[in-house]
Amino acid sequence: MLLVYNTTVEEQHMIEAQIKAQKRRIRRNDFGFPNIGQSCYMNSSLQSLLTLEDFTRDISCLEQVGRSVPKAQLIKRFTAIRGVRTSTDFQRKSRLLHLFKRAVSIQAPNFSDQGQKDAHEFLTTLLDQMRIPSPLLQDITASRRYTCPVEDHLVFKMENTTICRRCGTQSKRQEEFINLSLDLVPGGNVEQMLDEYMKETELDYKCDCGGKKSGMTSTFATLPKVLILHMKRFRFTSTYDVVKVHDRIKLLRDLVVSSKQGGGCYSLVSIISHFGYTGEEGHYISDGVHPDDRPDEPTDRWLTFNDGSVTETSGASVCEQRQDSAYILFYKRRISPPEL
Repeated sequence: MLLVYNTTVEEQHMIEAQIKAQKRRIRRNDFGFPNIGQSCYMNSSLQSLLTLEDFTRDISCLEQVGRSVPKAQLIKRFTAIRGVRTSTDFQRKSRLLHLFKRAVSIQAPNFSDQGQKDAHEFLTTLLDQMRIPSPLLQDITASRRYTCPVEDHLVFKMENTTICRRCGTQSKRQEEFINLSLDLVPGGNVEQMLDEYMKETELDYKCDCGGKKSGMTSTFATLPKVLILHMKRFRFTSTYDVVKVHDRIKLLRDLVVSSKQGGGCYSLVSIISHFGYTGEEGHYISDGVHPDDRPDEPTDRWLTFNDGSVTETSGASVCEQRQDSAYILFYKRRISPPEL
C-alpha cells in the first residue's frame, strides 16, 4: 500500500533547512583532525596556526623551494596538512599527522611518544624548528628576496631597560620573542596582564658605582603581525607537582599595544584552551575565526576544533566560555585603512 504525504510550504521549508543544517555540520567536520594518540595538544596547535591564513600561505610558498633541503621537511609536512584540512579522508589525515609528528620529534624526541604534552611547549618548539632552515633557504633563493614566515609574522623584540638605584645609570638590551608568557591577574583582563609584565621590577644588579639594586622595565621594541600570548595556567607545588590555575580572566576581542615604533591594534582570532587539573592530563581544544569570515565584513562566526569534531560558535560565546581555560591567545594585527 502506497502512502502519500502532503506537506505544507512551511513543512517543506523546515525540511530544506534541516538538510542545509546537516550539510553545514558535515562541512564543518571536514576541518577536524583525528586524534592519533593523545595528540590533542598537536591538533589544537595546528588548528590555531591554520587560522592564520597569511602566515600559512607564506609557509606553503616555501614548500617547493625547501624540497631539496632536509631540514625543511617540517615545512613540507605542515603544508601537506594544510592541503588536507578540509578533506573528508580521515585516514589520509591520520597518516599525514603521524609524519608531521615524526618530523617534529627528530629534533625534539620528547614528542615522539603518545603521552600528553604541553601545547605551549609544542607550539614554541614547532615555530623554532620552522626558523632553522631559514639561512639555507636564503641561499637557495639568493636571486630574489626571502623572508622567513615565522620571523615576518610572529617574531617581535622586547627592550629591557635596567636603571641602577644608586647612580641612575641605564643599560638597554633587546631580546627576540615568538610569544609572551603572562602571569594571570585573577578577574583582570589581557591588557592588565600585559601591563603587569611590563611594569618595573627590582633586580639584584652590581653596578660600577657599587650599587647592588636596580629597576627593570620592559617595552615592545617592535610589534608582530600576530601576537601570541601564553597564559601561565600551570605552577609547581612544594612537592614539585604541576597543578592547574583556574583563575578567570576577561578575554578581550580587541587589544591596543604600544611600542617604540608606534601603536598597533589587534583582534583576537584564535584560542587554545586546556581542560583538566594538571599539566600531565586533560584535553586541549582550539577555537578560531571561521575561514569564511571576512575582515571587512565580520560576522563573528567561529569554529571550535575538538580533534575530529568541529562545531560552529561565535567569538562572543568563546570569550565568555573560555575565561577559566584559555591557555594561548592569538591576536592578529589590523591594517589601518588609508586616510582619505
